[in-house]
Amino acid sequence: MKAFAWIIFLTLATIAPVWGQVMLNPFDLTPRLPSTETEPPAWNTGNPFDVAHAINPVKAASVQPAQKAKAKPAKPPRARLTTQEQYKTFLFSITVANLALLTLLITIFRSVYQKAYRGFLNENMLNQIHREAQSSGALAYYILYVMFVLNAGTFVFLTARHFGAAFPWGLWQSWLMCLAGTTALVLAKHAVLTYIGAVFPVGKETSSYQFTIVVFGILLSLILVAANVFIAYGPSEMTSAALFTTFGITGLLYAFRSLRGLIVANNFLATHKFHFFLYLCAVEIAPLLVLVKLVQNQA
Repeated sequence: MKAFAWIIFLTLATIAPVWGQVMLNPFDLTPRLPSTETEPPAWNTGNPFDVAHAINPVKAASVQPAQKAKAKPAKPPRARLTTQEQYKTFLFSITVANLALLTLLITIFRSVYQKAYRGFLNENMLNQIHREAQSSGALAYYILYVMFVLNAGTFVFLTARHFGAAFPWGLWQSWLMCLAGTTALVLAKHAVLTYIGAVFPVGKETSSYQFTIVVFGILLSLILVAANVFIAYGPSEMTSAALFTTFGITGLLYAFRSLRGLIVANNFLATHKFHFFLYLCAVEIAPLLVLVKLVQNQA
């Protein structure tokens, strides 16, 4: 019996520690927060120096609209210029560039303008400055003649716009097209005169007449500059009057220039009336009709 009692005692002594581990200890504290080892909270940044606070879902939901309200509003897209504003900007650019170029040319070629004016009034003075231009070079006169072409093209553009011409291009493209058309007509006229002087024995007369055209163009450019500025910025009710006044002045100058041309061709007019009439129709009248027709087709 003693041996059996010792066996039972030893068995209980062996099982007691294991049983004590299985039984719950009433003094153990059960953690009420979820374990951070398996799933870190959403606010954990991984920085050990950050102070983490519990986020109240209700408070977070109420803060979000305030945070969104503090966000800077997106800048509205820049408004594009209207057609009228674009046209005003275009006119301002053309006018400023034209006046600046005119001021520069008058400053540099003041004496050339004075000679052209005296040649316009006096036939003998015109022949004298023509001889001077042939001997010393007529580059200054041709530079001032370019001013006439620029203002003539601008005048054609403004006239077409006034009468409702609908150009299929933009403002700058339309102005360049008018300028190109005017330049082509002027160059074609001088090319025909040069060809006539080279083919027929009238080289001296055609050269004198071409220089007359250049001198009259230089003076007409001053009138066109003033007309273009008035048409661009003058009262709208006065635009038509300014246009027709410019047409009248240009017509008078053209008639006076044609009279000078008749004086130059006086030696051949009596014997070559048909050829003169043919030249008048093909070179003097036809280019103007072509230019008017092109403007009317755009209306």
